[in-house]
Amino acid sequence: MCLKNKIKLFIGLSTLWVILFLFASCKGKTVDKDEDSASQLSDTLLKNMTIGIAHTTQVRSELRLTGKITADQSKQIDVFALVTGTVKEVNVELGDYVQKDQVLAVIHSGDVADYERQFVEASSTYAEAKKAKEIAEDMYASKLISSGDYLQAQQEYNKADAALTKAKEMKKIYSISNTSDYVVKAPISGFVIDKKINKEMQIRPDDGDNIFTIAQLTDVWMMANVYEKDIYKVKEKDTVLVNVVAYPDKNYKATIDKVYNILDPQSRVMKVRVKLNNPDYLLKPDMYGNIIVSYTEPVKMLTIASSALVFDNSNNYVVIHNGNKDFTVQRVDVYAVVGNKTYIQQGLKENDKVVTSNQLMIFNAISKE
Repeated sequence: MCLKNKIKLFIGLSTLWVILFLFASCKGKTVDKDEDSASQLSDTLLKNMTIGIAHTTQVRSELRLTGKITADQSKQIDVFALVTGTVKEVNVELGDYVQKDQVLAVIHSGDVADYERQFVEASSTYAEAKKAKEIAEDMYASKLISSGDYLQAQQEYNKADAALTKAKEMKKIYSISNTSDYVVKAPISGFVIDKKINKEMQIRPDDGDNIFTIAQLTDVWMMANVYEKDIYKVKEKDTVLVNVVAYPDKNYKATIDKVYNILDPQSRVMKVRVKLNNPDYLLKPDMYGNIIVSYTEPVKMLTIASSALVFDNSNNYVVIHNGNKDFTVQRVDVYAVVGNKTYIQQGLKENDKVVTSNQLMIFNAISKE
């Protein structure tokens, strides 16, 4: 080989070695940079993460019941028509708020005219009996009549007084005001939640059906059915959470007010009642919702904060902190998640330290290694 070719070969080899050296140097710097970033990330996580301790507790589970809002029956009154007649006026609609003694409807009735006639007759008889009694008292004092005549006048007065009192009560009950109209008034203040009367309708008291229902809705009930297998999970005075379809983001704290200790023979369910405060009238009769009952199961399990769970590839994991920057990813079998608590069947030991914040970042960092 000539000298010129040897020089070219030497230069080429030298250039190749320089390129390889530079490549190796660049590659080494990138690894160092990555290691520095990982170290800085770990320091940040250590400063911001929170730790929870796995410990054994009694399992608290939840039972969800479907319920319906109803008026508090102790604060609602059915209004009946007490006379036969034709509806002359209807002054309220379904859902209206009414004050006590507000006129709901007017019914033109021959019965009312008869009650008015009886009142007029009773008033006249009473006036005559009273005058006769006063005359008898004066004559008896002057010894102009016998004691028997005086007692008879007294008895006639008492009889007339009782008849007038009855006529007054009838007039008060039927709201009679010197006409043939029966005035239907609200017995309490509240909402009209049922209405079965319209203008020109023929009314008969022997129909047995109410014409209005007035209810105070500052308190309402939610009624729900409990299946036979779940009866042991509910008790009177238990605290529950209630939510309704109309307000999905709002929860009402309440108590089980009544447990009806009988089963429906066909459906095999038992009814329970929850009483709810309703000062703003947001809860309305016939709304549907859920009653969430929390109850204690006869078993103990390891418990951790629900925020510690990481769900990946159809499995649940937690990140265990072993100290300093030492972390372990552990798959766990979840028995139940109840609010902010999770019960673990397998995968953890008593007093294991699990990461409850930023655990997803740590999980991803460890999983990539």
